[in-house]
Amino acid sequence: MESTGILAIDREQQLTAALATFGNSGQLNFFTASSQFNGSVPSNGFDQAHLTAIAIEQQQIADFIVPETSEILSYSANNQLASGTSHAPQTSNSDDRAIGTDPLTGTTTASQLNLSYPDNTLATARNVVGVENGRINLSDFVGVGDRDDYYRFTVNSNSDLSLRLDGLSANAGIELIQDKNRNGRTDYDEFLDWDYAGTGTSGEINFLCLTPGTYYVGVYNYVGSTNYNLTFSATPGNGFSSNYGYGLLDANAAVSRTLNRPNMFPQVSNLGENDWGRDTINAPEVWNQGISGKGIVVAVVDSGVDYTHPDLDDNIWQNAGEIPDNGIDDDRNGYIDDIRGWDFVYQDNNPMDFDGHGTHVAGAIAAERNDFGITGVAYNAKIMPVRVLDANVEGYPDEIAAGIRYAADNGANVINLSLGGWYPSPLEDEAIGYATDKGVVVVIAAGNEGFTEPDYPAINADRLGIAVGAIDVNDRMDEYSNRAGSKVLDYVVAPGIDIYSTTPDDSYEIKSGTSMATPHVAGVAALVLNANPTLTPAQVGYILTTTANPNAITV
Repeated sequence: MESTGILAIDREQQLTAALATFGNSGQLNFFTASSQFNGSVPSNGFDQAHLTAIAIEQQQIADFIVPETSEILSYSANNQLASGTSHAPQTSNSDDRAIGTDPLTGTTTASQLNLSYPDNTLATARNVVGVENGRINLSDFVGVGDRDDYYRFTVNSNSDLSLRLDGLSANAGIELIQDKNRNGRTDYDEFLDWDYAGTGTSGEINFLCLTPGTYYVGVYNYVGSTNYNLTFSATPGNGFSSNYGYGLLDANAAVSRTLNRPNMFPQVSNLGENDWGRDTINAPEVWNQGISGKGIVVAVVDSGVDYTHPDLDDNIWQNAGEIPDNGIDDDRNGYIDDIRGWDFVYQDNNPMDFDGHGTHVAGAIAAERNDFGITGVAYNAKIMPVRVLDANVEGYPDEIAAGIRYAADNGANVINLSLGGWYPSPLEDEAIGYATDKGVVVVIAAGNEGFTEPDYPAINADRLGIAVGAIDVNDRMDEYSNRAGSKVLDYVVAPGIDIYSTTPDDSYEIKSGTSMATPHVAGVAALVLNANPTLTPAQVGYILTTTANPNAITV
């Protein structure tokens, strides 16, 4: 008696393995044809062949679907399917066809098959419901012939999402995606997080404070083919977002909290134009209360500072314990004639900026409030120039660490670090810890690679410093700004895109990046300390993060 079976290819098997269940005579070969095939499966060759609809999603079965009918092909084990060049089916190739040879006549015919699985695109992603109600476990396959699986889910309130990919026999990856522009494709800035794993290991995504909306999870083969287990769970968010941390910096809210005011200071008119960043963080409201950073020293540990710039020269820190140009280390701090800071690149007392990066940072912090240029966030604070980056804005960990220690030892209240890298530096971490222990607030740029977590040393802001991401004039996070990540950090965002500020030779330029956002936070830290100089770094970090506005950000 002839045996027949549905050609519904289980993703947990290769195609040939699935057909083996029909008997040794069953064989299926696929090839990509450059020419068009016409015809249908002949009744005398496939006497049991027919098209039938089948509900497959809950059974986790992947079928080859005929696109016009959304039906699948039945197969008779006594009939041989063979012709063309044999290979495993490829995803989404419109010329893929099943080739049948009539065992009686030898006639070869073809039937169009769509080898794209039903969940291989965002538009056809499988719906997963109830992720906020408990843990959901799914199992499936990715590999040769089916490289991607997509799942669609919705959260209705801020949620901490946990995803786990395991049960692997080959390398595979997992992605969290938000189709922001709703074009049905995964664009560069729509990957919220990703991870990958191999045999015996797991890939995990823990995304904090996922805002209400529709999202996608992608599973893809990295090398080889594998079954997988995928686990979803979501719990109420705690207010920290893996995108923007605690939210947009708010000087008004921070200083009001510092002074224990029940309400924030009254609003004032915006400065507008080139000072839009100060408007965004509500700095003018604080200035209107007479708080402008006076008495606070902010060290710019960077490429140096043009201390002769007319918008900065009155706000450059002076080492009161040093007599200029006498060749003696008067204050016995180990640095001769360090009257206005130190250059750790050339090991001399001239921390002049030959790039412009540090001068730009300094202007955002404390450019003078005068009739020209810009106004810094803390326009009455003092800038301590500490050069640790060369003219190419590159530096060595030992020099950066020495610069941080210098600032901490010589009176800085705040240190601005608009720098970082991909690799940890124990020297820098120890120096930041040293500064923190001495009561210095350290503010660190998150980085500009578009990563899902900050660079070093900002990634250590769970224990050292405050990490900063960048937004634009529309309060949208910059796509290249490194996000806060899955570890709860002291992380806020501030204006960092198209920032107009001071540069060497009495000039001004527009620059962008988390390097430009960081001085806004350093400036607000100076305002907070101006309001209450007794606060510890931990207290300042707490004030800045708990008064940040999570609702002002567009991601």
